[in-house]
Amino acid sequence: MFYWLGNPSVFLAMVKLIEDRINVDHDTDIADVEVIIFVEDSVRFISSYLPQMYMLLIEQNRASIREALNEWGTKVRMRGRPKILLARSYDEAIELYNKYRQNVLGVITDLTFESPFGRDEAGSYLIDYIKKDNPECPVLLQTTSKDDGERIAKEKDADFIWKLASDHKHYLQDYFKTRYDFGPFSFKDPKTGEVLATVSRMKELQEQIKTIPIESFIYHVRKNEFSRWLRAQSLYQLASRMKPISIKADNSNAEEVRQFIYTTIKEYRRERSTGTIAEFKREAYDETLFFSRIGKGSLGGKGRGLAFIALEMKAAGIRKKYQGIRVSIPRTVVISTEMFDQFMELNGFKPSMFEDKTDDEILTIFIDGSLSEEFELDLKRILEVISVPISVRSSSLLEDSHFQPFAGVYQTSMIPNVGSDEKRLLDLEKAIKTVWASTYFSTAREYLKRTGHSQEEEKMAVILQQITGSDHEGLWFPNISGVARSLDYYPAGSRTAEDGIGMLAFGMGKTIVDEGDAFRFCPAKPKIPVSSINGRSSAQSMFYALERDMEFNPHNDIDNLVHVELQEAYKWPNSVRGIVSVMTPYGYMSENANDMGFKSLTFNGIIKYDMIPLAKIVDEVLKLGSRTMSEPVEIEFAVNMEHENWIDFTILQIRPISGTDRFEDVDISDEELEGSAIVCNHVMGNGKLEGIKDIICVKPEAFKRAEMVEMAVELEMLNKSLEESYVLVVSGRLGSSDNWLGIPCSWSQISKAMVIVETGLKDIQAEPSEGTHFFQNVTTLGCLYLSNNPQIGDGKLDFDSIMALEKVQETKHFVHVRSEGDLVIKADGLSGKAMVSLQ
Repeated sequence: MFYWLGNPSVFLAMVKLIEDRINVDHDTDIADVEVIIFVEDSVRFISSYLPQMYMLLIEQNRASIREALNEWGTKVRMRGRPKILLARSYDEAIELYNKYRQNVLGVITDLTFESPFGRDEAGSYLIDYIKKDNPECPVLLQTTSKDDGERIAKEKDADFIWKLASDHKHYLQDYFKTRYDFGPFSFKDPKTGEVLATVSRMKELQEQIKTIPIESFIYHVRKNEFSRWLRAQSLYQLASRMKPISIKADNSNAEEVRQFIYTTIKEYRRERSTGTIAEFKREAYDETLFFSRIGKGSLGGKGRGLAFIALEMKAAGIRKKYQGIRVSIPRTVVISTEMFDQFMELNGFKPSMFEDKTDDEILTIFIDGSLSEEFELDLKRILEVISVPISVRSSSLLEDSHFQPFAGVYQTSMIPNVGSDEKRLLDLEKAIKTVWASTYFSTAREYLKRTGHSQEEEKMAVILQQITGSDHEGLWFPNISGVARSLDYYPAGSRTAEDGIGMLAFGMGKTIVDEGDAFRFCPAKPKIPVSSINGRSSAQSMFYALERDMEFNPHNDIDNLVHVELQEAYKWPNSVRGIVSVMTPYGYMSENANDMGFKSLTFNGIIKYDMIPLAKIVDEVLKLGSRTMSEPVEIEFAVNMEHENWIDFTILQIRPISGTDRFEDVDISDEELEGSAIVCNHVMGNGKLEGIKDIICVKPEAFKRAEMVEMAVELEMLNKSLEESYVLVVSGRLGSSDNWLGIPCSWSQISKAMVIVETGLKDIQAEPSEGTHFFQNVTTLGCLYLSNNPQIGDGKLDFDSIMALEKVQETKHFVHVRSEGDLVIKADGLSGKAMVSLQ
């Protein structure tokens, strides 16, 4: 029962009091939430005081909400405020105190109420009981008898407030701040009582603990004030870590305790941000936040994938399983699609403006565009925290979706992040605008058209990622970059498709995703050697590194990467430790990179001798991703082993492998294989394609490695001339950025090819594009990706029969032919067989 005293807050108090009774058992058990016991039997005073108490708690709760990383954290903190439990008698108060004694923040009691000792001075007996059990428990005595109240409070070491005081509310407010540690934390000089510093956030407390005079630090530790203040901020888990800390009587371990508390707060802040998407706040952003977002819009495909895997890895406890290895995503800030919309609106840009413009013209328009002042301030704060190179990656709405991932379609920029603050900011802004501009580049427009999407459907978020690696005389690179899939399309021996496949390279991952050069291994069975289709395990002789002294100019060089001879890395032995093996002059193989002799890239120390459990981590992350996404996945990762006390293992990206559920039995008879012009034993894709008559085929006699770039131009011209789908037969690795390994074309230059056959010729026998973004998009669109090499007896390719078909057009390196009837095209992805018959 409550009285109406003209204060509408009484209705809030009524609701909150019922909520607290309902939730107290759960919240104290699960979250260690604190409890205030209010002992009062006067309906009038209950109706007056409870609204005041709840308003003070809500005010404190609002202050502690500033520690929340996002909206979910805000709701949790609102739930985490202290609960108020009302008792109307001595017995009821004792029952509540005994039940919640570990969580009692304080007791506020009247002097007179029902008790076994009578009504008069029942509050005095209650104070005796509580102080005997816990002398440190704050007790506030309230009564209308001022003289009796002051006397009893003084005798019992309690606080007192006169119920009829005109400033009762202000006194109660001060009491909550001082005795319950609401409000800021004040560091004091224990001798003079002078306030040396005041902090209101956990981050500020951490910073002050490191520098405050040791005498003040000892004073607060001995009074357990750090723990109490943290509990008042609803930081119960951290507060519980502080509570058992003590300083010896002679203060000999004071500095050790200081360092422990500082590290504990820092690690807690780092832990709570892991797997959490924090809303970016300039005043709160620092090195403990791993995933933040700017703006309320979508995170885009890559951003969603990163947030998802970070959360799942935290829930699975993966990081805790590998001591000394930090398995996580890199420090990431996602600029949501809201900021893209804001930029477009601020500069008056519309998608239709870019339909007839070249990529370079679009890039110029975007770079000349203006950013909002608030957004620029956010970027400045990011650069104050991140001082190493930054990768600026696309994360469009459609990118890395479950159905049609746009892998590699949009731009990725890398900036060295060196020079003056003004230069670093300018580079970052240009990189962000470059990624935004790529939304309208020709490759993206072609891909949208092919996948049935309109330009208006697509919006671009941008991911800023700290690049994993170390500096080596101006070259920045990780020790290992990798790509791994939970599904192996080409298993052999005792390996199964579900064992997955991994690819490793030294240096930046461009070696794998753009060129496909990689050391292959099986994550589930790493001790079983895995060779490429052509029998080699690794062919890497060069590596990519980010050159930190190079000017960032997106018109000329979008990523500042340089191609370096692998031999150059050998002058930094730590960079190749566990990665290279040495054939010594004495004829034995050594895994010590410092030894003299012939060095080769083997990854023996990593895969064979488990210097780090790389294969185990990759296998666990792949299985976790597949299980939680309910389909096969691909991950990109990087490893830096050059820290003194730990190893960074960062998951850069996760995406679903689409289309794997479309596999069905396709019957291919021996007679069909015998009569086919093209037979392949390495197949990505499945099904029977109909209605295709055209073939664009490389001329074996005209093929020259030095003319690969010219071939890409010819393919683009031929692709544009065709209205229908066709079969493309090329040699080398299609889409490679290495002109000596294959034709460096983009997906848009061959967008109408529904069947791609990569074949080996006498002068070139490159491996399939298994690890590339190019490969990912081709297979996702339902194209058949086939590989053979008749030069070594692998499959069949009858050039004579193909050249005998009706010639439609011809270039220096290719011929376009057409059959009278439909080609018979079959691919059985389950058996790894495919054929193209001319009929």
